Amino acid sequence: MLLREELSKIVGNEWVISSDEKKLYGFDGLTAVKGEPELVVLPGSEEEVIKVIRLLVSRKRKVIIRGSGTSLSGATVPLNGDEVVVGLSRINKVYRLEGLEIEVGPGIINAMVTKNAPPNLFYAPDPASYQVSSIGGNISHDSGGIHVVKYGPTFNSIIKIKVILPNGAVEDFRPSPLFNPTSIFIGAEGTLGAVLRARLRLFIRPKEKKSVIATFNSLRDAANAIVDIFRHGIVPSALEMMDRYSIIAIEKSRYKAGIPEVEALLLIELDGSQVFEEESKVKSLIASNGGEIINVKDDSKYWNARKGAFPAMGSISPAYITLDCNVLRSNLADTLEKIREIARKYNVYIANVFHAGDGNLHPLISYHPDDFYSFYRAVRASDEIEKMVIENGGVPSGEHGIGIEKVKYIEKYYDADSIEVMRRLKHNFDPEGLFNPCKIFGGCNINSKELKVLWEWD
Repeated sequence: MLLREELSKIVGNEWVISSDEKKLYGFDGLTAVKGEPELVVLPGSEEEVIKVIRLLVSRKRKVIIRGSGTSLSGATVPLNGDEVVVGLSRINKVYRLEGLEIEVGPGIINAMVTKNAPPNLFYAPDPASYQVSSIGGNISHDSGGIHVVKYGPTFNSIIKIKVILPNGAVEDFRPSPLFNPTSIFIGAEGTLGAVLRARLRLFIRPKEKKSVIATFNSLRDAANAIVDIFRHGIVPSALEMMDRYSIIAIEKSRYKAGIPEVEALLLIELDGSQVFEEESKVKSLIASNGGEIINVKDDSKYWNARKGAFPAMGSISPAYITLDCNVLRSNLADTLEKIREIARKYNVYIANVFHAGDGNLHPLISYHPDDFYSFYRAVRASDEIEKMVIENGGVPSGEHGIGIEKVKYIEKYYDADSIEVMRRLKHNFDPEGLFNPCKIFGGCNINSKELKVLWEWD
């Protein structure tokens, strides 16, 4: 019996895609590289997911687990053409809600977790794609978001996960006093198995919350203000930064908020019992670093502008590469100034909009998809940024993952022994290499010139 027929018996004929529509599953948020799966199957229940994956494993078919397809590192791109994409967007139930815990399917949208929680509770991880990205994808990339500085990334909000392994076994993983096995799967980008269900931690909404918004005529002054805030023992619930070039993009788009064209804008959110004392101190530190407070009654338009900064780049360029390297806060000023130099060197438009509180940079490097040399320059600029960050004690990825975008940075950041441990872990869980092949470690012979530029150093 043909594989398509067997899959149709499990999920129904309409949920197996073999027509040209499957091309829609050939790319994700990293649009520079596109592929095409052999088939796409969309199970409608946890039981169907298990049956589908067990069938594919028994046939030794390559599997790519996909949520909403918002990965910015190409983690769900089928590169070989013989992969079967298993989409989990229909597995979006709330299974349990009790106390400060909520148990959900991997296909539920991030924003819907908080909407399904009691009014006094919220789910903290909130990546910019929170209105469309799925919890399964968030877990697979250890996504963070605006509130990561105080509440931590997805890892800090995971209580338990239920997974199906590449051998077809279904396991429940939760932390123990000696070991936290969930840490193996959080951030594994679907290379070790598929998340079937997750029990998440909810937080109590703080009674007090206050935003401080400030402009700076110098990147260095803004970066120094950020460092001073933490040096004085203040931990904001959010601390975001946008530079001149991200502001220009925003003000040209539907997300415009009337932001003046300054070198930097800081968006600071404080919550908890010490809000008013902290607000006074933060404003003082901003002033001492040359910043100017924007006093507004409604700060939502500024936060909406920040959340819309990525799509706003469409007002500048039809495509861009998004990095997510992390640097020490003390290195922010030097790093941002160096990125400006790199932009000039490669003649590319780079907008910086990022989670300044934990030093998670998001340089948006523009290029034109119809101009290969434009793409080439963007990648070379990203290479230079990543090298600089790593050489100064930073990390290549803070939340977007390695996927196919950052394969070559693995050897730049990790030593040989660390890479060998990761390869052995992958082999022990997936000896046939069936789950999400070619990701993180590369290893595929691909003819795509775009992928070759991503994987090879100049």
